[in-house]
Amino acid sequence: MSIELYSLVKRRAVGSPTKKAILLYMADAASDDGSGIWVSKGNMAADLELKSKRTVQTNISELVASGLVSEVGHRKCRNGFTVEYRIILRAVSALPPTRAGNAPVPQHIAGAENAPVQEMHPTGAGNAPLPVQEMHPNHPRNHKGTMCPADAGHTQALDIEFKSFFAEFVSVYPRVERREATVAALRAALGEGTDPQVILAGARAYAGQQAGNRAMFIKRSDTWLSERRWEDHTIEPQAAADPLKVLEVRAQEIRERKPWARTIKPSQAGECIAAGLVTAADCQAAGINV
Repeated sequence: MSIELYSLVKRRAVGSPTKKAILLYMADAASDDGSGIWVSKGNMAADLELKSKRTVQTNISELVASGLVSEVGHRKCRNGFTVEYRIILRAVSALPPTRAGNAPVPQHIAGAENAPVQEMHPTGAGNAPLPVQEMHPNHPRNHKGTMCPADAGHTQALDIEFKSFFAEFVSVYPRVERREATVAALRAALGEGTDPQVILAGARAYAGQQAGNRAMFIKRSDTWLSERRWEDHTIEPQAAADPLKVLEVRAQEIRERKPWARTIKPSQAGECIAAGLVTAADCQAAGINV
């Protein structure tokens, strides 16, 4: 947190209350030179009482376009990657003051853009160095995400968690193509703070909607994700479901040979068989190899 930078932003006219609130939020997370800002956009929307995370994304994009904020790289997080930002001190200092008689910008703030960053990991890693992978803003895909040492011990667990999520997405989405692009789109969505269960719920809803359609009329997985089409569906993941009811619904889909029944995993079908709800022959007839 930089008290000086926060004070600077507070006394400058940004142009809109929403942008001002977001810039103040970012200043609160920044070092004195404006760097080191990586925060969840979902948390930002909740803390600022904004309508949606999309509002935060749109306004940050406009702050970047206006030259007040820049994207400097990506950082590893629990759901993939999150964008790291930097407040451009010279640009903020050049904004008109909110009231007459504002004090001049402190020298250590006005000329601090090349000063060493005050590193502080948000989870309490102390002064651990946090290397950032620099990237050109016009080439966001030409980079490899870097992570702070405090996250290093979790790398394998994160990879396993993502692989499990990706496998589940593949099992429910009706047209998975361009797997590399699909992986990138999923990581980008998770990096923005999207709940993976919301994506899966949307994918299941879309699969049901497209049941019986030819593949050529179904959106490719990477396109569906890049367009954030899970937001078109209002189905929300349930916090807790009755396991028996889940098996009964799954078994019914198998017995009725629903078009999407073939996406049911053999292990899931095996649970239905073990519960006496379907037979192996039912599963094979539905296109499930058990």
